[in-house]
Amino acid sequence: MSRSFDSIPVIDLGPLWDMGSSGVHEVARQITQASTEIGFFYVRGHHVSRELMRAVYFAAKYFFALPDETKRAISVNSAHRGYVPFAQTTQPGRKHADLKESFNFAYPFAADDPEMSARRPLIGLNQWPRNELEWRALLEEYYAAVFELGQGILRAFAISLDMPVDFFRGLYRKPLVRARLIHYPPQAADDGPQSAAEHTDYGTITILWQDHVGGLQVRNRAGAWVDAPPIEDSFVINIGDMLQRWSNDRFVSTPHRVVNASGRERYSIPVFYDPDYDAVVECLPHCASSENPAKYEPIVAGDYINGRYDSTYTYRRGGINTVGVHG
Repeated sequence: MSRSFDSIPVIDLGPLWDMGSSGVHEVARQITQASTEIGFFYVRGHHVSRELMRAVYFAAKYFFALPDETKRAISVNSAHRGYVPFAQTTQPGRKHADLKESFNFAYPFAADDPEMSARRPLIGLNQWPRNELEWRALLEEYYAAVFELGQGILRAFAISLDMPVDFFRGLYRKPLVRARLIHYPPQAADDGPQSAAEHTDYGTITILWQDHVGGLQVRNRAGAWVDAPPIEDSFVINIGDMLQRWSNDRFVSTPHRVVNASGRERYSIPVFYDPDYDAVVECLPHCASSENPAKYEPIVAGDYINGRYDSTYTYRRGGINTVGVHG
């Protein structure tokens, strides 16, 4: 379990991009320590340019300023791609939906891809606003850059577990890596909806860019909320439930929330970094022993993620909710 931490470490990934560097194992050690004790860490030296990060921020602001009918023309499909209006996400055990809207895009399947013929949930075509080719190209460039960042972080996990360095890459050929632009309006200081209520993420890791407004909070073992403020040129990385399961609880998926009490609009761009639909998630090598046997039965990654979505999203239980920001 996570310790009663009061801050979140910043890790420089620089040496990780040169496998001959003497610092690779030190970076892997730092990532493992943060993932074991806290479940959250920042990364710098990630090879995603400041210019690209900034451009995608403005792309998010541009999209959410579009007319409502333009956004709803690409309402989220069964593959969880497209526009998700306000009040569509309700965390388990909560009575209020999260106060946010989002745009989702993921691995760029082609219409003739054999994976499409299986008609499985989460496998499908991205939806893009009409006549926004440059906007689309920018987001696709960002997706590709963050994909490689995720591979670097998973490479560090493999190193720390004495596994083949490219173990995870083989599970990310046509992955369920999903990117999301999120817009949070200012939040009233009452007991109503939160920007994003307390939850843990479902998958392997999440790679989050957040704007300067802040509002992300992480719950430590003592139950106290620790701020995870924006740090320029960094991403926030957190462990998801699936990696906690995969690692036999060695790595911890820590509860977190967003409270936008700033009085300003907030934007964030998480990438939920999950493997191929058919990837089997079972106890990783060196994560179990006779004293600590495997705690979980194997699962199929896509079935697991899809089941979590079914329990959270209103549109997956009978259609898009039409309530507005304050509904």
